[in-house]
Order: sequence, then structure tokens, then C-alpha cells
Amino acid sequence: MQTSKIRSQTITGLESTLTERWEFRYTAAADIGQRRELNEDFFLLHPDRNLYIVADGMGGHAAGEVASHIAGETIAAYFDETDVPRRPSPGQSNRFQSDESLHHHLVQAVKIANSTIIEEAADRPETQGMGTTVTAIIFFGDHAYWAHVGDSRLYRLRGDELQPLTRDHSLLERTLKSQDLSAREAEHLTEHFPYKNVLTRALGSRYVVDVDVDSAALEDGDVFVLTTDGVHDVIGDDRLGDVLRHHRSDWHLACQAVIQKANQAGGPDNITIACIEARSS
Repeated sequence: MQTSKIRSQTITGLESTLTERWEFRYTAAADIGQRRELNEDFFLLHPDRNLYIVADGMGGHAAGEVASHIAGETIAAYFDETDVPRRPSPGQSNRFQSDESLHHHLVQAVKIANSTIIEEAADRPETQGMGTTVTAIIFFGDHAYWAHVGDSRLYRLRGDELQPLTRDHSLLERTLKSQDLSAREAEHLTEHFPYKNVLTRALGSRYVVDVDVDSAALEDGDVFVLTTDGVHDVIGDDRLGDVLRHHRSDWHLACQAVIQKANQAGGPDNITIACIEARSS
């Protein structure tokens, strides 16, 4: 059983951690892609805290790599260093004290990461302008809680349905939301939109950052999937769902297959995916 943080830019094998009611099986993979000289994506798996993070950095001279690492490490350190319980105590409800309380901790952790990135950029001129997306999910009792900024995504595979649980903070998403479009029109706009990669929120861009949070009750067999845009922008939700369903007997192989599909489609960006399956114990 893995009991420490896993920080990696390569594929990790399938591991698991147990709580009183759930077994969480987790794995992740990252690849530089076909056209980038650096991998500025970062993932962090922290099974001791049932905390899983994906970040996609941006900025020249490897500054994006610095920003994404700071985001992941700072959020993990927040949960290590505060008094947030790891799991319900005997007799305690299988929800956190309140959803708002755990959401508050997630928001605080992300905001501290944002401030740390800005301070680091001020101290190191070569990293000025760096930023990162971040998506983090934590499991407590019978629920999943998550926070996100930017266009790294969280999905849930429940049965055969792959459902996005986050909405991108991007100019494309804002444009789609502001217009009353049919499915076909939305697909056409998405394909031809000239500013697809322009973010409306990111860590490191402003002193004040808005953080989206949400939560959901767990069901046996739920799989939570975190991706950077090198996955979902390249192979799309439909193909991502097909690959995950095809390899659902082995999430380690599923991650490798997603990396392969993204590279076969040109691999224009860094590619990162993490899968966490919740099984009732």
C-alpha cells in the first residue's frame, strides 16, 4: 500500500489505499508530447490524504514547470500542516463537518498556492509571468470534494457515462456559455474558435483568484479522471470515454492508452492523466 506522496512526470503503477468504507485505486501518467521541449504539467498523488492533483504550467524558460510544481506541493502541504482530519472519527458523519468547511479548506489551499507563485515570480525575474491551472480532488467519508482553476479538468466515469465535473475557465467556454447555440453550432465554434487556449483564470495571473468548488456522494465503482488540455483538447471527451471504458479492468493501462492516443493525434501539448477508482470495502 502506498502511504506517501507520489510526484512524478512518468507513469506510476496502479496502487491502492484503504479507509474504513472505501478502497481507492489510483494511477497517473504524464508525457512530454510530440512538440514541446519541456514538460510543464505536474501531478501529485497523496493517498495518505486521499488527495490527487493535476496542474498545467505556462510561462517561458521552464517557468511553467516551476508554477505547476508550486501549485501541487503547496496544496498538499496545506492539508499536511493544518488540522483537517484525514477521515471521519468513530461515530462521526461520513461527510465532512459541512461541505462548506472542506470547500473552504480547498479554496484556502489554492489561494495560498496562487500567492506563493506570485511571490516566487517577484523574487526570481526569470519566472515572471508564470502561471498554472490546477484541479484537486480529495475524498472524505462517502464524498468527493474538488476545486479547480483554469482548463485542467475533472471527469467522473460512472457506469458507462463519462461526465465532466468542471467547466473550463477559458475564453472559448465563456463564449459558448454566452450564446444560445445548438449542439452542432457549439461543435463548429469549438473546432474553429481562434483563441481556444486563452484562459480567463489561472494561478499566478492576479493576486485575487476565484476558485470553483463542488462535491458529490460516492457510488461503488466511480472513477474520477483528472486531465490536462493535452488530453481533452486533442482526443476529445468521446474518445477519452471510449478508451477508459475499453480499459476499465486496468486503469494503469488506461492511462498509457490515453497517452498513446494523444500522441497519435499529434501530441501538440504535454499530456497528463490521473485515475482514481472508488470501491466500497
